[in-house]
Amino acid sequence: MIRNFLILFFGSIFLVACNRAEDFFAGDVEAPIWTVDPIDSVTFDSDEGIVNIHTVADANFKGLKNATDFIDISGANASYCHPDVLYFPNKLNGYKYWMVFTPYFGAVGTNQNSKKFENPSVVVSNDGLDWVNPPGLSNPIINAPFPTESFGENKVDPIQGFWSDVDWIYLNNQFYLYYRGSFITAQALKGKCVLSNTNFDRLKQNAHRTIVQQTSTDGIKWSNLNVAFTSNPPFTPKDDHLLSPSFIHDGSEFLSYEIELNFNSKNFKGKDPSYVIRRTSTDGINFTGFRESKIVNFLNKPWLKEGNGNSPWHIQATYADGYYFLCIAVGEVKRYTAELLYVAYSKDGLNFKVLPRPVLKNNAYRSSIFPMGSNESLIKMGAMIGNKSGEFRYREFTLNKDKIEKSLK
Repeated sequence: MIRNFLILFFGSIFLVACNRAEDFFAGDVEAPIWTVDPIDSVTFDSDEGIVNIHTVADANFKGLKNATDFIDISGANASYCHPDVLYFPNKLNGYKYWMVFTPYFGAVGTNQNSKKFENPSVVVSNDGLDWVNPPGLSNPIINAPFPTESFGENKVDPIQGFWSDVDWIYLNNQFYLYYRGSFITAQALKGKCVLSNTNFDRLKQNAHRTIVQQTSTDGIKWSNLNVAFTSNPPFTPKDDHLLSPSFIHDGSEFLSYEIELNFNSKNFKGKDPSYVIRRTSTDGINFTGFRESKIVNFLNKPWLKEGNGNSPWHIQATYADGYYFLCIAVGEVKRYTAELLYVAYSKDGLNFKVLPRPVLKNNAYRSSIFPMGSNESLIKMGAMIGNKSGEFRYREFTLNKDKIEKSLK
């Protein structure tokens, strides 16, 4: 009997040890030794001005048209969040700029009801300042989920799932749009998805957060959803936030960057409040899991000079001429917010240098930088700067390739 007890006891210890959250780590990347300082800072060519999006935020559930659930968010009612911009110098369907964003902040607010407005919306422009719905599209491209399609985040707040954190790529004449669904039941997501074994396998159980993908050839008509990954293992430690995932294609594969919080130090060996991890995919839908993902190194962290509790809160990634760029909204992540905005650059997509001076020192939120053109020596970039009051500001800047190269040695 004692022998059986010992077998059971030590067997239980073995099972617990094999399943500890502490054993579920993302991959560390050995950081190179660099002796050259990063390039100094972004110098804007001009301040193009305040953005005006001529559209209406719609919080109606599918099939409903309640007047109280429409808010005009143009002009003084600016309620703009989480931009991602693509630039087409020769125009795409008549427009140079295509942007995806979600209505939030501003007139929409930041309360529990505001979640219903935070739906993926696509707008277009020819000057980066005045934006409209593309002809043929009525925003949002997907409505807020019904409460019956949702489950509770906690025991206090009303049950209401929501969409957020939009990002996109244009590759081979097709848009790949990604965004996050939070507290939406697996059963409800199945009803919105392409019928496939992969989707059904990833939706066997509810996940706090699910990263979905839609595609379109014209930006107007969008496919049903596909599931890229969820906040359940093996994609993340269970119930992780999957904050601000951003996607690029570097000519050989799809890459996903996201923020993972580290409040309890269970899944990262370091003690930073948050980390950026990178996933890879050959097809844009089947991404590496958490263990196979890589932790991004920042060779310098200038935000620590602004406050010891600062860490990346939201990010946006872009790729141009062999260089990887991250636009990083930084703040006290334990307060679930950002304040500062930085730009980082890399040659390998894993080891980044951060421009020491912030692009914005106050009120910053998730923003977007995007390539507009290049030659042998320069890269022209646009920037859609987002802030927590709900405004976007459009700006442009130029990077010198020679300075970037020298700083990466």
